[in-house]
Amino acid sequence: MEGNYDYFYTPIWHVILIHNYMKTKHPNPLVLGALLSLLSFTHFINAQTPAWQLWAQGLQQGAYPHLSVAPNHDIFYSLIGAPPPMGIVSRANTQQSFGNFVNLPPIPVPTTLQNNVMFVVANNENEPIAGVYRTNLTDHWVYRLDNNTQQWEPSNSDGIPTLGGHCAVRSKDGTIWVGVRWTNIYKSTDGGHNFTQIREDSSIAAAYPCYFPTWLGSDISGAIFSINVDGNGRVYAGTETAGIIYSDDQGLSWHPADYHPCQDLNPFLKDSTSAMKPLGYGGNAAGIGFTKDNNLVWNGPNMWFFNWPNTLGYADMTNHTTMPVNGIPPYLVTTGQQVTRIVTASNGQMFLYSGGAANAQGIGIYTSMDGINWTLFNTGITGALDNQSQGSLAVDSNLVFFASHDGKVWRYDVSEHSSGIQELVSPFSVLVTPNPAHSSISITVNLHEASNLTFSLYDFAGKEVYRQQTDNISEGDHVEIIHLNGIPTGMYFLKIGNGEHLAVQKLLYLPE
Repeated sequence: MEGNYDYFYTPIWHVILIHNYMKTKHPNPLVLGALLSLLSFTHFINAQTPAWQLWAQGLQQGAYPHLSVAPNHDIFYSLIGAPPPMGIVSRANTQQSFGNFVNLPPIPVPTTLQNNVMFVVANNENEPIAGVYRTNLTDHWVYRLDNNTQQWEPSNSDGIPTLGGHCAVRSKDGTIWVGVRWTNIYKSTDGGHNFTQIREDSSIAAAYPCYFPTWLGSDISGAIFSINVDGNGRVYAGTETAGIIYSDDQGLSWHPADYHPCQDLNPFLKDSTSAMKPLGYGGNAAGIGFTKDNNLVWNGPNMWFFNWPNTLGYADMTNHTTMPVNGIPPYLVTTGQQVTRIVTASNGQMFLYSGGAANAQGIGIYTSMDGINWTLFNTGITGALDNQSQGSLAVDSNLVFFASHDGKVWRYDVSEHSSGIQELVSPFSVLVTPNPAHSSISITVNLHEASNLTFSLYDFAGKEVYRQQTDNISEGDHVEIIHLNGIPTGMYFLKIGNGEHLAVQKLLYLPE
């Protein structure tokens, strides 16, 4: 990268200055809550270019690698789709300078195995727990590697999933949560030795009689395609037909993530005006992640119903609003299964991997500081970036890991690129209207002292498409008009600088 291009990929560039929207006469409730969470400050950017580093290579190759981190920093690598030998899980440790992965004893997978290893999650004893698909209901579907014998032991469960375990997460208290296909969640409080079946669909049907049949016409939640736990211990599950649901009481009761799914006067009828309707409408909800303040980012199809350009959404769980995310190329994410891991590092920086459609432009890792605005971040990766590496992210505090399906693992340390960045009060404030923009934008700058200002627009490739300098601006308010004629539709960075300080805003341009 060269020159100004560097700052676009700095992990902390989050400088959004659009609080004027809340002053409009008729603000849209779908975006108002999201705007409340945006900050108004200027960042001083260090010159170091963030990049992924190759950390390990030579692992078994196949489709859809999966990474999982144990409490002792062990990291496990497995493949959902793999050639023989099947049932291989490899282990390294995140504290190593380079990932020295070794193969664990193979899982005694059943003869009716479908795919390979669907998930690996570690318990509080650092033992990996693996789930598989199988078609014979008498075969085992979840296994635990015993630390003492170094043998995989079948876990006990009081229910029998039709196909098997699909996804899993360990909460801070050590509870293991597993989503299965088809229907229902399983829970273990003894480190994966035993699992108890939870009927989340029955719980929701009783408390919210409008919810089933769903918007898509199903009488059940369907398969559980994702499961995750936020910083407050709330358990979220992404379902096949019933959108996103959650539990605050260890799975005893479940609720739609839509804050108001049913009508007040008749709880048997849906509330079609709910601002959180997209949370209940999308099926195949395969990715669930959280901002640092525990707001929700999720992935599920059917969002075109709301004119969203992709299947990724942001939900403000305090103000009860939803909105589409920004920065993902239109229609890159076309099905729920294309984003299956959304992780958050210790500094709040989020990462997701979009598989996209075959040969799509923009495939790869995207990063965000607020869960709303995302930037492509493949810098340094020379491995395979296509639709075969979904579900391949893991985080261990400040360390983020990505596995490409050609047997390579990449590492990124957020602390190396955020320690030199300070959040300071800017000597000027900025308001930009309108955003999204059409033919022009009005930039109101309040200067604390007289200054020269440069106004620049950059596309996502880092190319400057507009530049204007205004000299000798007096202290106080100054209004600059930028005409956007001739600029292609898309997302841009608007940079306002005085040579010493810098404000950055994301601008969506939609010509009339």
